[in-house]
Formats: sequence, structure tokens, C-alpha cells
Amino acid sequence: MQRLPLSYIKPGMKTYEEVIDAKGRVLCGKGVELTENHIKRFEDFGVNFVTVEGNPVKLPWEKSLEEELKELEERFEGITDKNLLEIKKLLKEFLEEKYQELQSSQES
Repeated sequence: MQRLPLSYIKPGMKTYEEVIDAKGRVLCGKGVELTENHIKRFEDFGVNFVTVEGNPVKLPWEKSLEEELKELEERFEGITDKNLLEIKKLLKEFLEEKYQELQSSQES
């Protein structure tokens, strides 16, 4: 599942959950294949985000685990202080757990 800004929503994507406007009105059910009409209606009712099935869009701010770990290595390059290296180790463990949880939630 992926929660996307409305500007990233394209016809053919399927909703992961109901689409609800700010007043609590259900505009679209779960598992519906979206059309241009759906997207226009969401705009008209002020919907900003829609949660869709799968992970169809690579958002500019999203990075893969490999990219995150590479950046971590680059940031700590040349560091020898034991406390900072312990922080690096904890950050690496956190990233690995985060991506493992994300992958598990996408599989279910």
C-alpha cells in the first residue's frame, strides 16, 4: 500500500481503503480501480491523499534501503569515535528494521 498525494494518482490504480473527504463522506470504496472521473471528484471534494494498493510510485523523498545505508556510510566516513560509531550501528539497525516492517506490511 502507498499513501500518495492526489497529484500522483493515475487512472488504473486501485484504492487500498475507502477515500473519505474532510466531512467524513465516503467518495470511493476499497479495491476500486480509479478513473479520471474519480480523481476529478476527489479534487472537487478537497481530497489531498489517497491510499492505493501496492507501491506504484517512487516518490522523490523515498529511498531504498541500499541508498539509505550508502548515505549512512558516507556520513560516518572517517569517524573513529566509539560513541559515534555506536550511533551509526543503531541507525543501521533502525533502518533495516524499518524496511523489514515496510516490506512485511506490503506483503499482507
